[in-house]
Amino acid sequence: MSTTPHLDAALAATPDTAPDALGIGMRLSIHPHCDDFEAVILSALADVADDHLEGLEVVTDEVSTYVGARTGPAEERLASYAAALVTATSRRSRGGHVVAHVLLSRGCPGEVTCDLTVSGLPTAAPVRLAPTGLQAVAQWSLYPLLDGGSADGNHMAHIERAIAAARERGTVSAATHYATTLTGDVAEVLATAVDAWAQVGAVVPHVVTHLTVSVGSPTGSRA
Repeated sequence: MSTTPHLDAALAATPDTAPDALGIGMRLSIHPHCDDFEAVILSALADVADDHLEGLEVVTDEVSTYVGARTGPAEERLASYAAALVTATSRRSRGGHVVAHVLLSRGCPGEVTCDLTVSGLPTAAPVRLAPTGLQAVAQWSLYPLLDGGSADGNHMAHIERAIAAARERGTVSAATHYATTLTGDVAEVLATAVDAWAQVGAVVPHVVTHLTVSVGSPTGSRA
């Protein structure tokens, strides 16, 4: 039995919470390795703004871009935005080397609008994204941060199940230090990580996942 009352309340309540009440969102930074990186980033952000802003709050600063989900399907909106931005940046940099850092969080007690005491934990539908045609390699880590109210209270069990699910999808290519390597189309790589994060979030109130996504790497070309 959990000894943390707010976790018990979150798990017992009905899962009818809007995404913004759970603080579902991400921070995303994109790094095209080219001389005109500023123009490439700004152009890619403008490209994505044309079709991928519905239900999202997007704020770019000097470090990264915050993307907060305000309406569902939150997970698919976030994955779609990230996939579109990576793809647009690759196109704008003429197929050059692009790296993206993606940090997704749900149920964050530090989020301004997050309140786990008044809501249940929603179960998200699987993310469905059209293939981008762009191959990616990503290093992926998953962090269940409040698992005291879960059935087993064991964060490694959640992580191991998530990795097993990713293996079944065929996106896991290797285990590495502190991360799991995912390979495949940008859309499928991101969907793998987002689905795992959301599935753990159905039983653990606060979950974070992080990816470093690389496309067009010269290291990969040499290998």
